[in-house]
Amino acid sequence: MNNEPMINEELILKTIRQVLRENTELADALKTGCKESAAQEAEETDEGFTADIFSTPEQEHFLVDNPKNKEAYLRMKKRTLALLGLGKAGLSSRDKTETYLRKYAFLSAARDAVLQPVSKEFLDKLGMPVIKTMPDSVQEYLTQPYLSRLLDEENMEIVHTKLKKNPDVQILIGEGNSSIALEVGLTDFWSALKQGLESHGIDYGTPAFLRYPRLGSGDLIASEAGAKAVCMILGERTCMATCESMGVYITYNPRVGILENTRTVISGIYKDGTPYVEAGAYAADLIHRVLTEKKSGVELESGMELELSNSK
Repeated sequence: MNNEPMINEELILKTIRQVLRENTELADALKTGCKESAAQEAEETDEGFTADIFSTPEQEHFLVDNPKNKEAYLRMKKRTLALLGLGKAGLSSRDKTETYLRKYAFLSAARDAVLQPVSKEFLDKLGMPVIKTMPDSVQEYLTQPYLSRLLDEENMEIVHTKLKKNPDVQILIGEGNSSIALEVGLTDFWSALKQGLESHGIDYGTPAFLRYPRLGSGDLIASEAGAKAVCMILGERTCMATCESMGVYITYNPRVGILENTRTVISGIYKDGTPYVEAGAYAADLIHRVLTEKKSGVELESGMELELSNSK
């Protein structure tokens, strides 16, 4: 006797029809969803390019899900450039995709600021003598800093023949750690600094552009020129907040081997820090004070603190 179960052909056909119908509905739903997604992407892009992830300023960028008080958080964010209110992906501690992309965009901009030199057009517009320290590449400049404190015979000849002798202050401009900072802010800063120096009657000699600069090479050049002080304007080390910040280092009686605590520094010169024009005017006043009191760095700051305490 055959014990195999009977095949119900009608049930099999019914099941097949149901599966085909469900697959057709799924295919239609997927097709509709793809069309809607494509339409949304088309609205968010321009001529096929992905929308700019920086179209929202960092101080307005907020990705926390279901915040208790979003308005208060945004008010707090406006007081800092720190990366706050980023949220997390799901229940994990991973960054959201947009945050991940923004962070890598910040890092890419920082890398470009350090590795890319200022353009030839920018140097031509400055119209200053160009002096180069010993490194032959950015990589050598970053990995062998002692070379940046030295000049070869050719560049030392530029110092001796093209720079004015015995100025009150020798102005030196260099990329430092951000060429972008110079290209963005130097024009406004230099205009204000020059106007301030002229109003104080300060002889700033022949300003020069220094390729692969270190503070030590500025001391060397200024001492060879016979300057009473040196003012170095450099691109500052970049960070997540900005790659457009400049720093100013003023040293009285510059010479090879001078201690670092003899330098007076202005840092954070950029649009969201100390504005370029304001910093240029302030630097001129500081140089005037350095020359008048014949000191800089810790000694100058101690005198300023003493004046403030006596005025209270």
